[in-house]
Amino acid sequence: MELFQLFINIFIFINLTNCIRKVKNKNTLGLWKSIDNPGVHNQNVNISNVYLIRNVTRILNTILLKQDKNFRPTNGEKDKPLTVEVDILVISIGPISEHDLLFSCDCYFRQRWLDDRLAFTPITGQSEMSLASKFLEEIWQPDTYIKNGQKSYLHTLTVPNVLLRVRSDGQVTVSQRLTIRSKCKMFFSKFPHDSQLCHIEIGSLGYFDNEVTYIWKKVELDKSMSNMLSQYKLTGHYIETTNLSDPRYDNKKYTVLKAYFGFKRQQGFYILQIYTPSSLIVIMSWVSFWINKEASPARVALGVMAVLSISTIGFTSRNDLPKVSYPTALDIYMITCFGFVFAALVEYAVINYAQIAYIKKKLEELKGLENQKMIRQMFASSIMTAERASFDIIQDDIPMKVENEQISLWRKLLCRGKEEQKTSVFYRMAIKATKAKEKLKNHDPAEVVNKIDYVSKIIFPLAYVAFNLLYWCSFLFWIKDEVELLEV
Repeated sequence: MELFQLFINIFIFINLTNCIRKVKNKNTLGLWKSIDNPGVHNQNVNISNVYLIRNVTRILNTILLKQDKNFRPTNGEKDKPLTVEVDILVISIGPISEHDLLFSCDCYFRQRWLDDRLAFTPITGQSEMSLASKFLEEIWQPDTYIKNGQKSYLHTLTVPNVLLRVRSDGQVTVSQRLTIRSKCKMFFSKFPHDSQLCHIEIGSLGYFDNEVTYIWKKVELDKSMSNMLSQYKLTGHYIETTNLSDPRYDNKKYTVLKAYFGFKRQQGFYILQIYTPSSLIVIMSWVSFWINKEASPARVALGVMAVLSISTIGFTSRNDLPKVSYPTALDIYMITCFGFVFAALVEYAVINYAQIAYIKKKLEELKGLENQKMIRQMFASSIMTAERASFDIIQDDIPMKVENEQISLWRKLLCRGKEEQKTSVFYRMAIKATKAKEKLKNHDPAEVVNKIDYVSKIIFPLAYVAFNLLYWCSFLFWIKDEVELLEV
Protein backbone atom coordinates (compact mmCIF):
# COMPACT_ATOMS: atom_id res chain seq x y z
CA MET A 1 0.00 0.00 0.00
CA GLU A 2 2.83 2.36 0.82
CA LEU A 3 4.51 1.53 -2.49
CA PHE A 4 1.33 2.40 -4.35
CA GLN A 5 1.09 5.74 -2.55
CA LEU A 6 4.72 6.48 -3.49
CA PHE A 7 4.01 5.89 -7.18
CA ILE A 8 1.02 8.22 -7.02
CA ASN A 9 3.13 10.98 -5.45
CA ILE A 10 5.83 10.60 -8.11
CA PHE A 11 3.22 10.79 -10.85
CA ILE A 12 1.69 13.96 -9.38
CA PHE A 13 5.12 15.57 -9.02
CA ILE A 14 6.04 14.87 -12.67
CA ASN A 15 2.76 16.35 -13.90
CA LEU A 16 3.15 19.47 -11.76
CA THR A 17 6.70 19.97 -13.05
CA ASN A 18 5.53 19.80 -16.66
CA CYS A 19 2.71 22.24 -15.98
CA ILE A 20 5.06 24.75 -14.32
CA ARG A 21 7.50 24.47 -17.25
CA LYS A 22 4.74 25.14 -19.76
CA VAL A 23 3.54 28.19 -17.81
CA LYS A 24 7.06 29.59 -17.59
CA ASN A 25 7.59 29.07 -21.30
CA LYS A 26 4.43 31.00 -21.98
CA ASN A 27 5.36 33.83 -19.58
CA THR A 28 8.90 34.04 -20.90
CA LEU A 29 7.65 34.73 -24.40
CA GLY A 30 5.70 37.66 -22.97
CA LEU A 31 8.65 38.95 -20.95
CA TRP A 32 11.06 38.94 -23.85
CA LYS A 33 10.91 42.22 -25.71
CA SER A 34 13.43 42.30 -28.55
CA ILE A 35 17.01 41.61 -29.41
CA ASP A 36 17.43 44.35 -31.97
CA ASN A 37 16.13 42.03 -34.71
CA PRO A 38 13.10 43.45 -36.55
CA GLY A 39 12.64 40.16 -38.37
CA VAL A 40 11.15 38.66 -35.23
CA HIS A 41 7.92 40.61 -35.72
CA ASN A 42 7.64 39.79 -39.38
CA GLN A 43 4.74 37.55 -40.24
CA ASN A 44 6.95 35.56 -42.59
CA VAL A 45 9.06 34.08 -39.84
CA ASN A 46 11.99 32.16 -41.25
CA ILE A 47 13.76 29.28 -39.71
CA SER A 48 16.60 31.35 -38.22
CA ASN A 49 14.17 33.58 -36.37
CA VAL A 50 12.34 30.59 -34.97
CA TYR A 51 15.67 29.25 -33.80
CA LEU A 52 16.50 32.62 -32.22
CA ILE A 53 13.19 32.78 -30.38
CA ARG A 54 13.67 29.27 -29.05
CA ASN A 55 17.16 30.13 -27.81
CA VAL A 56 15.96 33.30 -26.09
CA THR A 57 13.12 31.39 -24.49
CA ARG A 58 15.57 28.76 -23.31
CA ILE A 59 17.87 31.45 -21.87
CA LEU A 60 15.06 33.20 -20.02
CA ASN A 61 13.78 29.90 -18.68
CA THR A 62 17.24 29.13 -17.40
CA ILE A 63 17.53 32.57 -15.80
CA LEU A 64 14.20 32.30 -14.06
CA LEU A 65 14.98 28.82 -12.77
CA LYS A 66 18.23 30.08 -11.21
CA GLN A 67 16.64 33.29 -9.86
CA ASP A 68 15.18 33.71 -6.40
CA LYS A 69 13.90 37.27 -6.19
CA ASN A 70 13.52 37.10 -2.42
CA PHE A 71 17.29 37.17 -1.83
CA ARG A 72 19.81 39.73 -3.00
CA PRO A 73 22.62 38.55 -5.27
CA THR A 74 25.95 37.84 -3.58
CA ASN A 75 27.97 37.31 -6.77
CA GLY A 76 30.11 34.75 -5.00
CA GLU A 77 31.14 37.19 -2.25
CA LYS A 78 28.81 36.86 0.71
CA ASP A 79 30.83 39.17 2.95
CA LYS A 80 30.79 42.09 0.53
CA PRO A 81 27.79 44.35 -0.08
CA LEU A 82 26.11 44.62 -3.44
CA THR A 83 26.92 47.89 -5.20
CA VAL A 84 24.10 49.77 -6.92
CA GLU A 85 25.22 52.52 -9.28
CA VAL A 86 22.81 55.44 -9.74
CA ASP A 87 22.70 58.24 -12.29
CA ILE A 88 20.03 60.83 -13.06
CA LEU A 89 19.26 62.86 -16.17
CA VAL A 90 17.08 65.82 -15.18
CA ILE A 91 14.84 66.90 -18.06
CA SER A 92 12.81 69.57 -16.26
CA ILE A 93 12.60 71.30 -12.89
CA GLY A 94 9.54 72.86 -11.36
CA PRO A 95 7.28 73.97 -10.04
CA ILE A 96 8.94 75.08 -6.81
CA SER A 97 6.31 75.72 -4.15
CA GLU A 98 7.36 78.11 -1.38
CA HIS A 99 4.03 77.68 0.37
CA ASP A 100 4.31 73.88 0.62
CA LEU A 101 8.15 73.82 0.71
CA LEU A 102 8.22 71.39 -2.22
CA PHE A 103 10.68 70.94 -5.06
CA SER A 104 9.71 68.98 -8.20
CA CYS A 105 11.68 67.60 -11.12
CA ASP A 106 11.18 65.18 -14.01
CA CYS A 107 14.09 62.85 -14.62
CA TYR A 108 15.34 59.57 -16.03
CA PHE A 109 16.36 57.54 -12.99
CA ARG A 110 18.84 54.77 -13.80
CA GLN A 111 20.16 51.96 -11.60
CA ARG A 112 22.81 49.35 -12.37
CA TRP A 113 23.84 46.32 -10.37
CA LEU A 114 25.41 42.93 -11.00
CA ASP A 115 23.46 39.72 -10.51
CA ASP A 116 25.49 36.68 -11.61
CA ARG A 117 22.36 34.55 -11.44
CA LEU A 118 21.19 36.34 -14.60
CA ALA A 119 24.35 35.62 -16.60
CA PHE A 120 23.87 33.80 -19.90
CA THR A 121 25.78 32.71 -22.97
CA PRO A 122 25.39 35.28 -25.78
CA ILE A 123 23.67 34.11 -28.91
CA THR A 124 24.27 35.38 -32.45
CA GLY A 125 26.60 38.09 -31.15
CA GLN A 126 23.96 39.64 -28.89
CA SER A 127 25.48 40.26 -25.44
CA GLU A 128 22.55 42.29 -24.08
CA MET A 129 18.82 41.71 -24.04
CA SER A 130 16.07 44.34 -23.76
CA LEU A 131 13.17 42.99 -21.76
CA ALA A 132 9.67 44.09 -20.89
CA SER A 133 9.03 45.83 -17.58
CA LYS A 134 7.11 42.77 -16.35
CA PHE A 135 10.39 40.91 -16.14
CA LEU A 136 11.28 43.09 -13.13
CA GLU A 137 8.60 41.29 -11.18
CA GLU A 138 10.46 38.00 -11.67
CA ILE A 139 13.94 39.08 -10.55
CA TRP A 140 15.49 40.70 -7.49
CA GLN A 141 15.75 44.50 -7.55
CA PRO A 142 16.95 46.99 -4.92
CA ASP A 143 14.31 48.62 -2.72
CA THR A 144 15.39 52.11 -3.70
CA TYR A 145 13.22 54.99 -2.54
CA ILE A 146 13.31 58.79 -2.31
CA LYS A 147 14.03 59.46 1.34
CA ASN A 148 12.67 63.03 1.38
CA GLY A 149 10.11 62.42 -1.37
CA GLN A 150 6.47 63.37 -1.24
CA LYS A 151 3.94 62.16 -3.81
CA SER A 152 6.54 61.08 -6.38
CA TYR A 153 5.34 58.80 -9.15
CA LEU A 154 6.34 56.73 -12.19
CA HIS A 155 5.04 57.77 -15.60
CA THR A 156 2.73 55.14 -17.07
CA LEU A 157 1.53 56.71 -20.33
CA THR A 158 1.11 54.89 -22.65
CA VAL A 159 2.86 52.03 -20.89
CA PRO A 160 5.00 52.05 -17.73
CA ASN A 161 8.07 54.11 -18.66
CA VAL A 162 10.59 51.45 -17.67
CA LEU A 163 13.55 50.19 -19.67
CA LEU A 164 15.17 46.92 -18.59
CA ARG A 165 18.39 45.55 -20.03
CA VAL A 166 20.27 42.43 -18.95
CA ARG A 167 23.85 41.91 -20.07
CA SER A 168 25.44 38.49 -20.59
CA ASP A 169 27.61 38.87 -17.48
CA GLY A 170 24.52 39.50 -15.34
CA GLN A 171 24.62 43.29 -15.18
CA VAL A 172 21.10 44.71 -14.89
CA THR A 173 20.23 48.24 -16.03
CA VAL A 174 16.86 49.74 -15.11
CA SER A 175 15.85 53.16 -16.41
CA GLN A 176 12.62 54.79 -15.23
CA ARG A 177 11.03 58.13 -15.94
CA LEU A 178 10.01 59.64 -12.61
CA THR A 179 8.50 62.85 -11.33
CA ILE A 180 10.14 63.45 -7.98
CA ARG A 181 8.59 65.79 -5.45
CA SER A 182 10.77 66.27 -2.42
CA LYS A 183 10.69 68.43 0.66
CA CYS A 184 12.97 71.45 0.46
CA LYS A 185 14.09 73.41 3.50
CA MET A 186 13.81 77.06 2.49
CA PHE A 187 14.94 80.27 4.15
CA PHE A 188 12.99 83.47 3.54
CA SER A 189 14.80 86.11 5.61
CA LYS A 190 16.07 87.68 2.34
CA PHE A 191 12.91 87.11 0.32
CA PRO A 192 12.59 88.11 -2.55
CA HIS A 193 16.38 88.50 -2.82
CA ASP A 194 16.94 84.97 -1.55
CA SER A 195 18.64 81.87 -2.86
CA GLN A 196 17.47 78.33 -2.15
CA LEU A 197 19.21 74.97 -2.09
CA CYS A 198 16.97 71.94 -2.66
CA HIS A 199 18.10 68.33 -2.71
CA ILE A 200 17.01 64.76 -3.40
CA GLU A 201 17.92 61.94 -1.01
CA ILE A 202 18.13 58.40 -2.36
CA GLY A 203 18.66 55.26 -0.34
CA SER A 204 17.59 51.73 0.44
CA LEU A 205 14.43 51.14 2.40
CA GLY A 206 15.55 47.98 4.18
CA TYR A 207 19.22 47.17 3.45
CA PHE A 208 22.14 48.46 5.49
CA ASP A 209 25.48 49.39 3.94
CA ASN A 210 26.94 45.97 4.75
CA GLU A 211 24.33 44.44 2.43
CA VAL A 212 23.63 47.02 -0.29
CA THR A 213 25.59 50.19 -0.91
CA TYR A 214 24.81 53.00 -3.34
CA ILE A 215 27.26 55.04 -5.36
CA TRP A 216 26.80 57.98 -7.69
CA LYS A 217 27.78 57.78 -11.31
CA LYS A 218 26.64 61.26 -12.36
CA VAL A 219 23.79 63.76 -12.38
CA GLU A 220 23.20 65.53 -15.67
CA LEU A 221 20.94 68.41 -16.64
CA ASP A 222 19.18 68.56 -19.96
CA LYS A 223 20.51 71.55 -21.90
CA SER A 224 17.02 72.58 -23.01
CA MET A 225 15.79 73.16 -19.44
CA SER A 226 17.87 76.27 -18.62
CA ASN A 227 15.01 78.72 -19.22
CA MET A 228 12.09 76.64 -17.96
CA LEU A 229 11.85 78.27 -14.51
CA SER A 230 9.85 81.50 -14.35
CA GLN A 231 10.86 82.78 -10.90
CA TYR A 232 14.21 81.08 -10.40
CA LYS A 233 17.55 80.77 -12.11
CA LEU A 234 19.40 77.48 -11.70
CA THR A 235 22.84 78.39 -10.38
CA GLY A 236 24.43 74.97 -10.02
CA HIS A 237 24.25 71.40 -8.76
CA TYR A 238 26.47 68.91 -7.01
CA ILE A 239 26.29 65.41 -5.52
CA GLU A 240 27.49 63.75 -2.34
CA THR A 241 27.36 60.37 -0.62
CA THR A 242 26.82 60.00 3.11
CA ASN A 243 26.44 57.15 5.57
CA LEU A 244 23.80 57.62 8.23
CA SER A 245 23.19 55.51 11.31
CA ASP A 246 19.85 54.23 12.54
CA PRO A 247 19.54 54.18 16.35
CA ARG A 248 16.57 51.81 16.11
CA TYR A 249 18.88 49.06 14.78
CA ASP A 250 21.96 49.37 16.98
CA ASN A 251 23.22 52.38 14.99
CA LYS A 252 23.73 50.35 11.85
CA LYS A 253 24.66 52.51 8.89
CA TYR A 254 22.98 52.88 5.55
CA THR A 255 24.00 54.73 2.41
CA VAL A 256 22.24 57.91 1.30
CA LEU A 257 22.89 59.63 -2.02
CA LYS A 258 22.17 63.36 -2.20
CA ALA A 259 21.83 65.58 -5.25
CA TYR A 260 21.74 69.33 -4.56
CA PHE A 261 20.29 72.00 -6.86
CA GLY A 262 20.87 75.71 -6.23
CA PHE A 263 18.40 78.40 -7.27
CA LYS A 264 18.50 82.20 -7.31
CA ARG A 265 15.17 84.00 -7.27
CA GLN A 266 14.42 86.35 -10.16
CA GLN A 267 13.37 89.76 -8.83
CA GLY A 268 11.66 91.24 -11.89
CA PHE A 269 8.16 90.23 -10.84
CA TYR A 270 8.50 91.72 -7.37
CA ILE A 271 10.03 94.96 -8.62
CA LEU A 272 7.15 95.48 -11.05
CA GLN A 273 4.32 94.27 -8.83
CA ILE A 274 5.38 95.32 -5.32
CA TYR A 275 8.40 97.62 -5.03
CA THR A 276 7.44 100.09 -7.76
CA PRO A 277 3.77 100.53 -6.70
CA SER A 278 4.79 100.85 -3.05
CA SER A 279 7.33 103.56 -3.85
CA LEU A 280 4.81 105.47 -5.95
CA ILE A 281 2.25 105.33 -3.14
CA VAL A 282 4.80 106.72 -0.69
CA ILE A 283 5.65 109.54 -3.08
CA MET A 284 1.95 110.21 -3.63
CA SER A 285 1.47 110.67 0.12
CA TRP A 286 3.92 113.59 0.03
CA VAL A 287 1.56 115.56 -2.22
CA SER A 288 -0.40 116.48 0.92
CA PHE A 289 2.49 118.74 1.99
CA TRP A 290 1.67 121.03 -0.95
CA ILE A 291 -2.07 121.11 -0.27
CA ASN A 292 -3.41 124.07 1.74
CA LYS A 293 -3.89 123.29 5.40
CA GLU A 294 -7.47 124.52 5.20
CA ALA A 295 -8.33 121.76 2.65
CA SER A 296 -8.84 119.14 5.33
CA PRO A 297 -10.96 116.70 3.24
CA ALA A 298 -8.36 116.58 0.48
CA ARG A 299 -5.39 115.98 2.77
CA VAL A 300 -7.16 113.42 4.96
CA ALA A 301 -8.62 111.51 1.99
CA LEU A 302 -5.22 111.36 0.29
CA GLY A 303 -3.54 110.06 3.44
CA VAL A 304 -6.17 107.43 4.17
CA MET A 305 -6.14 106.18 0.58
CA ALA A 306 -2.35 105.85 0.65
CA VAL A 307 -2.45 103.91 3.94
CA LEU A 308 -5.09 101.48 2.65
CA SER A 309 -3.27 100.96 -0.66
CA ILE A 310 0.07 100.18 0.96
CA SER A 311 -1.65 97.82 3.42
CA THR A 312 -3.31 95.90 0.57
CA ILE A 313 -0.02 95.45 -1.28
CA GLY A 314 1.71 94.34 1.91
CA PHE A 315 -0.86 91.66 2.71
CA THR A 316 -1.08 90.25 -0.83
CA SER A 317 2.71 90.03 -1.16
CA ARG A 318 2.80 87.15 1.37
CA ASN A 319 0.11 84.97 -0.19
CA ASP A 320 2.60 82.49 -1.66
CA LEU A 321 4.80 82.28 1.43
CA PRO A 322 4.40 80.03 4.46
CA LYS A 323 3.58 81.73 7.74
CA VAL A 324 7.15 82.11 9.00
CA SER A 325 7.81 83.60 12.42
CA TYR A 326 10.54 86.00 11.30
CA PRO A 327 10.35 89.12 9.09
CA THR A 328 11.45 88.87 5.48
CA ALA A 329 13.22 91.55 3.48
CA LEU A 330 9.94 92.34 1.77
CA ASP A 331 8.21 92.70 5.14
CA ILE A 332 10.82 95.21 6.25
CA TYR A 333 10.35 97.23 3.07
CA MET A 334 6.55 97.20 3.26
CA ILE A 335 6.48 98.09 6.96
CA THR A 336 8.82 101.01 6.33
CA CYS A 337 6.71 102.23 3.41
CA PHE A 338 3.64 101.96 5.61
CA GLY A 339 5.46 104.00 8.25
CA PHE A 340 6.25 106.77 5.75
CA VAL A 341 2.66 106.90 4.50
CA PHE A 342 1.24 106.87 8.02
CA ALA A 343 3.69 109.58 9.10
CA ALA A 344 2.52 111.79 6.23
CA LEU A 345 -1.04 111.40 7.49
CA VAL A 346 -0.02 112.12 11.08
CA GLU A 347 1.87 115.22 9.92
CA TYR A 348 -1.42 116.91 9.07
CA ALA A 349 -2.72 116.13 12.55
CA VAL A 350 0.46 117.61 14.01
CA ILE A 351 0.15 120.92 12.18
CA ASN A 352 -3.49 121.22 13.21
CA TYR A 353 -2.58 120.55 16.82
CA ALA A 354 0.32 123.02 16.63
CA GLN A 355 -1.94 125.71 15.21
CA ILE A 356 -4.57 125.22 17.90
CA ALA A 357 -1.94 125.13 20.65
CA TYR A 358 -0.38 128.35 19.35
CA ILE A 359 -3.74 130.14 19.31
CA LYS A 360 -4.54 128.96 22.84
CA LYS A 361 -1.21 130.24 24.07
CA LYS A 362 -1.77 133.69 22.61
CA LEU A 363 -5.29 133.79 23.97
CA GLU A 364 -3.87 133.16 27.42
CA GLU A 365 -1.54 136.12 26.94
CA LEU A 366 -4.43 138.34 25.85
CA LYS A 367 -6.56 137.25 28.78
CA GLY A 368 -3.72 138.25 31.04
CA LEU A 369 -3.77 141.73 29.56
CA GLU A 370 -7.51 141.95 30.20
CA ASN A 371 -7.09 141.18 33.87
CA GLN A 372 -7.88 144.22 36.04
CA LYS A 373 -4.91 143.67 38.23
CA MET A 374 -2.64 143.80 35.21
CA ILE A 375 -4.39 146.90 33.87
CA ARG A 376 -3.87 148.80 37.17
CA GLN A 377 -0.16 148.15 36.83
CA MET A 378 -0.04 149.67 33.34
CA PHE A 379 1.65 153.03 32.98
CA ALA A 380 -0.43 156.07 32.15
CA SER A 381 1.38 156.49 28.85
CA SER A 382 -1.24 154.16 27.35
CA ILE A 383 -4.07 156.52 28.30
CA MET A 384 -4.29 157.99 24.79
CA THR A 385 -5.22 154.60 23.51
CA ALA A 386 -7.44 153.79 26.44
CA GLU A 387 -9.45 156.96 25.98
CA ARG A 388 -11.20 155.43 23.04
CA ALA A 389 -14.62 154.05 23.75
CA SER A 390 -13.17 150.67 23.01
CA PHE A 391 -10.21 149.30 21.09
CA ASP A 392 -9.57 146.04 19.35
CA ILE A 393 -6.46 143.95 19.29
CA ILE A 394 -6.94 141.61 16.34
CA GLN A 395 -4.92 138.46 16.10
CA ASP A 396 -6.33 135.91 13.63
CA ASP A 397 -9.76 137.56 13.82
CA ILE A 398 -9.86 137.23 17.63
CA PRO A 399 -10.91 140.63 19.24
CA MET A 400 -10.11 141.83 22.72
CA LYS A 401 -12.19 144.75 24.02
CA VAL A 402 -11.44 146.86 27.03
CA GLU A 403 -14.64 148.23 28.56
CA ASN A 404 -15.25 151.92 29.39
CA GLU A 405 -15.28 151.24 33.10
CA GLN A 406 -11.67 150.06 32.87
CA ILE A 407 -10.67 153.31 31.13
CA SER A 408 -11.58 155.25 34.25
CA LEU A 409 -8.90 153.35 36.08
CA TRP A 410 -6.34 154.66 33.62
CA ARG A 411 -7.51 158.22 34.21
CA LYS A 412 -6.99 157.81 37.97
CA LEU A 413 -3.46 156.68 37.37
CA LEU A 414 -2.79 159.90 35.49
CA CYS A 415 -3.22 161.88 38.70
CA ARG A 416 -0.09 160.46 40.19
CA GLY A 417 3.23 162.19 39.98
CA LYS A 418 5.38 161.83 36.92
CA GLU A 419 8.52 160.75 38.74
CA GLU A 420 6.60 158.21 40.82
CA GLN A 421 5.15 156.68 37.69
CA LYS A 422 8.54 156.17 36.08
CA THR A 423 10.00 154.46 39.11
CA SER A 424 7.00 152.28 39.86
CA VAL A 425 6.21 148.77 38.74
CA PHE A 426 3.48 150.25 36.55
CA TYR A 427 6.03 151.63 34.15
CA ARG A 428 7.79 148.34 33.69
CA MET A 429 4.55 146.41 33.25
CA ALA A 430 3.32 148.87 30.67
CA ILE A 431 6.46 148.34 28.61
CA LYS A 432 6.01 144.57 28.92
CA ALA A 433 2.37 144.75 27.86
CA THR A 434 3.21 146.88 24.86
CA LYS A 435 5.86 144.41 23.71
CA ALA A 436 3.45 141.52 24.20
CA LYS A 437 0.89 143.20 21.98
CA GLU A 438 3.44 143.85 19.26
CA LYS A 439 4.71 140.28 19.42
CA LEU A 440 1.17 138.95 19.20
CA LYS A 441 0.49 141.04 16.11
CA ASN A 442 3.72 140.13 14.34
CA HIS A 443 3.43 136.31 14.71
CA ASP A 444 0.87 134.56 12.56
CA PRO A 445 -0.05 130.92 13.45
CA ALA A 446 -0.01 130.15 9.74
CA GLU A 447 3.74 130.62 9.79
CA VAL A 448 4.12 127.71 12.21
CA VAL A 449 2.01 125.49 9.94
CA ASN A 450 3.92 126.49 6.84
CA LYS A 451 7.21 125.83 8.57
CA ILE A 452 6.19 122.27 9.49
CA ASP A 453 5.07 121.58 5.91
CA TYR A 454 8.29 123.06 4.55
CA VAL A 455 10.45 120.88 6.78
CA SER A 456 8.37 117.79 5.84
CA LYS A 457 8.92 118.48 2.14
CA ILE A 458 12.64 118.06 2.74
CA ILE A 459 12.87 115.47 5.51
CA PHE A 460 10.48 112.86 4.07
CA PRO A 461 12.12 112.49 0.61
CA LEU A 462 15.64 112.50 2.06
CA ALA A 463 14.75 109.87 4.66
CA TYR A 464 13.08 107.64 2.05
CA VAL A 465 16.05 107.86 -0.32
CA ALA A 466 18.42 107.03 2.53
CA PHE A 467 16.30 104.05 3.52
CA ASN A 468 16.28 102.69 -0.04
CA LEU A 469 20.04 103.01 -0.34
CA LEU A 470 20.54 101.17 2.93
CA TYR A 471 17.94 98.52 2.07
CA TRP A 472 19.17 97.61 -1.40
CA CYS A 473 22.86 97.69 -0.49
CA SER A 474 22.25 95.50 2.56
CA PHE A 475 20.17 92.77 0.94
CA LEU A 476 21.98 92.71 -2.39
CA PHE A 477 25.59 93.01 -1.26
CA TRP A 478 26.18 93.02 2.49
CA ILE A 479 23.86 90.39 3.97
CA LYS A 480 24.89 86.90 2.86
CA ASP A 481 22.54 84.12 1.82
CA GLU A 482 21.70 81.39 4.28
CA VAL A 483 22.64 78.73 1.76
CA GLU A 484 25.84 78.35 -0.21
CA LEU A 485 25.39 77.98 -3.94
CA LEU A 486 27.69 76.80 -6.70
CA GLU A 487 28.07 79.08 -9.68
CA VAL A 488 27.54 77.41 -13.02
